[in-house]
Amino acid sequence: MKNIKAIIFDAYGTLFDVNSAAEKCKDKIGDKWEGFANYWRTTQLEYTWLRSLMNRHKDFWQVTEDSLDKSMKHLKH
Repeated sequence: MKNIKAIIFDAYGTLFDVNSAAEKCKDKIGDKWEGFANYWRTTQLEYTWLRSLMNRHKDFWQVTEDSLDKSMKHLKH
């Protein structure tokens, strides 16, 4: 254990419940909350990948907010 320099966890989706935020709002979102949560998560991953490829990194919270905004617009359609 002396030579360990870092320990990395894939926390999002592994340690955190990715649907909990949408589920807590299901009274406002309605029966589409699971589809909304899935769309939000997919968009978040896509934004992360695209920004990485374009070398335009944004922190976790900015990517989460941007993907939530897109998901909310998508839900209204």
